[in-house]
Amino acid sequence: MRSVPRVEDGPTKIAVIGAGISGLSAAIHARELGADVHLFEASPRVGGWIRTSRSDSWTLEWGPNSILPSSHCLIDLAKRVGLESQWQNADRCARKRFIWKDGALRALPSSPLSIPFSRALSPAGWCRFLMEPWIGRGGSEEESVSTFFRRRFGSEAARVLADVMVSGVSGGRAEWLEIDSFQPKLPQWEKQYGSVISGLLRSRSAPSAPLRRTATLAEGLEQLPRALAAELADRCHLESPIVALEPQNGGWRLQQGGAYSSDTVDVDGVILAIPATAAATLLDPLSSRAGEILQSIPYASLTVVQIGYDASKCRIRPEGFGFLVPSSESLGILGTIWSSSLFPSRCPAGESLATVFLGGSRHPEQIDESDAMLQDRAIGALQKAQGIDLDPHMVQLRRAPRSIPQPHRGHRRKVAALRNEVKRWPALAMVGSHLDGLSLESCARSGRDAAHQVYSLLNREEGSP
Repeated sequence: MRSVPRVEDGPTKIAVIGAGISGLSAAIHARELGADVHLFEASPRVGGWIRTSRSDSWTLEWGPNSILPSSHCLIDLAKRVGLESQWQNADRCARKRFIWKDGALRALPSSPLSIPFSRALSPAGWCRFLMEPWIGRGGSEEESVSTFFRRRFGSEAARVLADVMVSGVSGGRAEWLEIDSFQPKLPQWEKQYGSVISGLLRSRSAPSAPLRRTATLAEGLEQLPRALAAELADRCHLESPIVALEPQNGGWRLQQGGAYSSDTVDVDGVILAIPATAAATLLDPLSSRAGEILQSIPYASLTVVQIGYDASKCRIRPEGFGFLVPSSESLGILGTIWSSSLFPSRCPAGESLATVFLGGSRHPEQIDESDAMLQDRAIGALQKAQGIDLDPHMVQLRRAPRSIPQPHRGHRRKVAALRNEVKRWPALAMVGSHLDGLSLESCARSGRDAAHQVYSLLNREEGSP
């Protein structure tokens, strides 16, 4: 890409740096607002940690596995690029979820009526859990997920349910993560309704058509970022890292690296949609305080092992979403998604597919273990859970180093300080999972909101006397 100057009388020119789902959402929305958008991505592909591989009738998800029916922004993005007919709803058995406890798979209740039959907690633990609506409001600044659950639902629920919720979503530890950053709706419901359970019951909404349940796309979730990039066409620049930002003449000058290391791009506004460490590198020359805050955000690493096997030979066949493992259990993994139980099209007929997650903040050392050791660990865990006769005949593995930001206690304060620090550059916005939430929906919404923020500000300035 050659050096591109800013055109004073042309459309607002916005650069988006990073082509994960946050950056793609920002670019698509900024373009639809009327901006001249350029999206820069250092790697040779779009999607970030959304990665799908397809071979020999296997569809393997290496990052996010599916989305929820409440993912309005993602559903809208898919519609904008003609994918609305490509959604596939998960099998009805997806409502069944399990944890590994006391050496066996224990079903989590799928409704209040099924609580008496669940052995995920003891009878006393469930009784304390159900007392939550009668527990008075409380809490403190920067409360951890574990402390919040202990206060609202009891110590057993904190030790088991909070533990697996956090490790299943983030690979993190419930005693380290901040509830206001990790799941802000829960303390909001406490404040608004006096009860998390009451808030959950009152906040239920009908699924968004065409999604009735957890869903994916026909070719896997990576189908969405690929389609968004195709929509941007030659405005999506792969293998085009941005190595420096410089405020200039009321706008920004971007210095490119890689094959275009002599090129610069002049734009009116910038949206940073890259991980915290990469963003710190770009911002540190402008604000050492911003760089310091970004560098202080920790990340967890994961390893994903895909295992294909014949479930008919197993003592326990996969029927449900999968299972999570509390830290008090010594199974050696974080959890498993029974991928072919959710979406039978993900594997050949007669086969089953399990996606096993290892590492995270619980076992950070596992990212450095050998492939053979990690595969043996994953297979051994499945054999304990489903039966020793589980005999894998397809095993693949990928590592995801520093892939999931960890909103530790004090995270919300950090984000507020960071955004206050960059206010001196109004036409600069920052988005991503390290700032606005871990879910794909949060990332897509973050990109959309940043596009509106930057475009509106620039056009208001252009129109002011």
